Amino acid sequence: MSSQSKLEKDRCEGKRDIVFLLDMSGSVGRNNFQIMLNTVASIADNFYIGPYNTQIGVDVFSTSVKTSIKLKDYNNRYYLERAIKRIKYQGGLTNTYRGLNHVQYNSFSYRYGHRYNVPRIAIVLTDGKSQHKSKTLNAARSLKNAGVKIFAVGIGSGVDWSEVNGMASTRRKRAVKRGWSARVRNFRKLSKPSFRHQITEVACSVGSVIKQHDRFDGLRVN
Repeated sequence: MSSQSKLEKDRCEGKRDIVFLLDMSGSVGRNNFQIMLNTVASIADNFYIGPYNTQIGVDVFSTSVKTSIKLKDYNNRYYLERAIKRIKYQGGLTNTYRGLNHVQYNSFSYRYGHRYNVPRIAIVLTDGKSQHKSKTLNAARSLKNAGVKIFAVGIGSGVDWSEVNGMASTRRKRAVKRGWSARVRNFRKLSKPSFRHQITEVACSVGSVIKQHDRFDGLRVN
């Protein structure tokens, strides 16, 4: 089997809307933030992208929060990955709760590209304690109660693990061998294939299976 054929075979099928919520607070730093972006781009490459497959959006948070990429923005892996890698670092505080609220009320809205009755997954990457733990856990609870699955990743020694684990969804499907949270020793570890595989495996376990002829991985035509 050629390397190209293996790549196509390993890519995740099915419909799901995924929003990455990335910590770009001052403790992260510009270089580590770029590692985070490269990792997200690599994870995105593991999915078929398009209206009949997976859609991916990216939000960033620090003192405030903003959407860098909406779910509806890209239907082509190449341009999606390029856009992810070009997101600008800002710095600031760690207002995680604002990011979670934004994901619930904006990023997964129909106007941002969420598709009716398609599973929603939020993947949170953070390197520290939030400014308001109780607000963060309440926002995560509200997001989960709205039907969104949350995969929470804590990076480094400064993470409040009870907060990260509290944000995450619980494992219910036997098919998912790993849970919905992960602890990573440092930013360099994000580049390990095993970490990217863990995210892909859990996210791919959520979503409808589509037929071969339904695949679409082309450029959106406006």
